[in-house]
Amino acid sequence: MTATPPARRKPAAKGPAKAAEKSPRLRKSKPRNADWASGDAAKFFSYTEAWARIKLSSKQGFFLEAVTIEESIVSDRLLSFLEKTCGLVLKDGTKGNLNQLIDRWLKEAAKRAAADDEALALFSALHSRLNAWREQRNHVVHGMVKSSAARGDDHIESFLARAKTVAADGEKIAREISRWVDKQKKSAPRSSPTVPSKLPATSLSGEPDATHD
Repeated sequence: MTATPPARRKPAAKGPAKAAEKSPRLRKSKPRNADWASGDAAKFFSYTEAWARIKLSSKQGFFLEAVTIEESIVSDRLLSFLEKTCGLVLKDGTKGNLNQLIDRWLKEAAKRAAADDEALALFSALHSRLNAWREQRNHVVHGMVKSSAARGDDHIESFLARAKTVAADGEKIAREISRWVDKQKKSAPRSSPTVPSKLPATSLSGEPDATHD
């Protein structure tokens, strides 16, 4: 009786590359030259990724992710104004608290605009919109399982509709805050590292020609 030859073993995949090829690409913005991944350039590309994720999250219905990124952008822009433009040294507790950042922003910005009625009115309106959005943000971030719906109401549908609105409003507010901070930096020039010459002339709000801190 002829012996059956042993089954041939399939060659193993070489390293984790094969598995990696099938995994989804996590980065949503266009990758750039790795040599730029530092200083102002790193900040710029982080914001490019943030804006891309806000768009994608909202489009796919992940509104809480969009709201969270928008809050991060707003906080970072206010920190930049307070620390780099105003020269303040803030405590860690303040840096991580949007409500406290807004309060300090109100105090410092109001002082700077005190002699300019038009600038003060524009700032006051922006402050009011941001504060209103912050309150709505709190409702949606903490409201998924805090149902107060009446019998027969669909709490989840109501919640998602509200979250969608807050995400859309938050993107507008984040861009407005970014533009406002850019304008303040231009009116109060300071010495800072130069942005690499090949870096696109786009602000952190995703719009042309502004600063990159």
